[in-house]
Amino acid sequence: MIEKLDIIDKDVYCYDEQFNLLKSLKLSQFNGVDFSYLQGAKLFTLNVSQPIKRVVKFSEVNGLDTTAEFVEYPYEDMTAEQQADFDNFVQQAENA
Repeated sequence: MIEKLDIIDKDVYCYDEQFNLLKSLKLSQFNGVDFSYLQGAKLFTLNVSQPIKRVVKFSEVNGLDTTAEFVEYPYEDMTAEQQADFDNFVQQAENA
């Protein structure tokens, strides 16, 4: 079962509960998902339950000369449509 998904560029990396890589997918494999929110993201992470169900959008990641900059979107604060998109994306990743 997928616990975490990382989106980097056009690739989706799927991890289990111990954060071992299960599989990698292409964004083009997903149907009916609006990816406009990925603009400006260097890393986009979906946590299915650990530490909480949420999305984290990183506009900057830690590096030698940079500090991570991110915005967190807890599932409980999302609209019903955003929650449906989240669930649809995770389900498609599970079934791919």
